[in-house]
Amino acid sequence: MLKKRRTLADLENAAEFTARHIGPNAADQSAMLDALGCQTLEQLTKQVVPEAIAMGESLAIDDGCTEAEALSELKQIASHNKVFRSFIGQGYYGTITPNVIQRNILENPAWYTAYTPVSYTHLTLPTICSV
Repeated sequence: MLKKRRTLADLENAAEFTARHIGPNAADQSAMLDALGCQTLEQLTKQVVPEAIAMGESLAIDDGCTEAEALSELKQIASHNKVFRSFIGQGYYGTITPNVIQRNILENPAWYTAYTPVSYTHLTLPTICSV
């Protein structure tokens, strides 16, 4: 049992999260560019991206928006959806699954797990001891 009741702020650990997800800061970027012999990210990009596939113009990206604005726009888009009856989980009626398919595919865990059983029958005690 916990002796101290922890607050949400205790659990957030915002500094660690920010460092892990925001990316390198300006000093880190500068050190990496120096190690590669470049002054800017654009110079590095020109060195590593072939000219044949490099974009010559900037992307046409709209200005960002707040979370509330994005949710409002998504709700407006979703309002055009038509609600139909869902048949998920209702089963398949009148469908016959051949036994060979059921046994070798549907019931074979090799098709739906990453686990591959390995046979160690060749490792008997005499062979292990002789190694």
